[in-house]
Amino acid sequence: MHTWLALLLVVIAGVINGSFALFAKRVPKWRFENIWLVYSIWCFLLIPWITMFIMAPNVLSIYALIPMHLLWIMIIGGFLFGIGMICFAFAMNIVGMGLSFLMNIGIGTALGFLLPLVFQHTSELATPFGAVTLIGVVIIVLGLWLSYRAGQVRDGAQSQQHGKAFALGIVLGMIAGLFSAGENMAFSLTVPMQHIALQHGLSPLASANIMWPGFLVFTFIPYVIYMLVLHQKNHSWSYLLKPGTGHYHVYPIIMGLFWYGSLIFYSKASQLIGTLGPVIGWPLFMVLIILTSNFWGWQQGEWQQAPVGAKRTLRWGLVLFVLAVIVLGYSAHLS
Repeated sequence: MHTWLALLLVVIAGVINGSFALFAKRVPKWRFENIWLVYSIWCFLLIPWITMFIMAPNVLSIYALIPMHLLWIMIIGGFLFGIGMICFAFAMNIVGMGLSFLMNIGIGTALGFLLPLVFQHTSELATPFGAVTLIGVVIIVLGLWLSYRAGQVRDGAQSQQHGKAFALGIVLGMIAGLFSAGENMAFSLTVPMQHIALQHGLSPLASANIMWPGFLVFTFIPYVIYMLVLHQKNHSWSYLLKPGTGHYHVYPIIMGLFWYGSLIFYSKASQLIGTLGPVIGWPLFMVLIILTSNFWGWQQGEWQQAPVGAKRTLRWGLVLFVLAVIVLGYSAHLS
């Protein structure tokens, strides 16, 4: 029963995470840095702490009981995740969105699954569970490759860039993927924080999410610095106060609720699965984000003018993603 509920929660998490960026298109008079600055304030600071204080008013006293080595994992993991998000933005500017997305999600999915499995559950590698889960991740990577190839054909996007700039873009994309995997690794390594929270009276839901508010504070620090630099560089502060844009401030709040809400669902699902939750749940979470975002892209006509070959390749990629969901769902029963 718990397994089926966990899988349902991961599906919800993936769907709302894959949908959160839709609202960014409802603010056409804002610049890139405007919406992502306001979004980061809500998503990384206000919503996590407001949510946690509602669920556990004594959360700060729980943090005071957590061993320092767990706090350092949370702090370093959050800070590196923030840097990774900045690296991803730079990589997109240098090598394009398609290649950057492939590296970020591909590396983030594969390592996000492998790191907890190898370092925390080594004995599971040679079991049917380990083999089936590894097959599921390989299917995801193949699906990502087909999706990237489809995007290249659609956009005529064979990159003509060479030299140091292109190499830098590749390195930044790889760093972004590595630090995305680090997000799940930090979550997996700080599971003892959940146990401490449970022992001191927090609900299972509050305990499952105890790490995120602190983690995201340190994600916010490098991220907001980058957005502030962009505001200063592009002289874009005035866009936030343009006449007729007052309602724009609602959309970053909705985006933050969707993004952080996905972490709440994912964390609870991982808790229900048990010790192997971060191993099983993470690749499922990632692939459902990809499926949802591709669905919305298709619905909004992003592939309407694409060649038939590109659409066919994308469909095969999506078939592999669905197959990966089935395989990983089966691996959850083997755990």
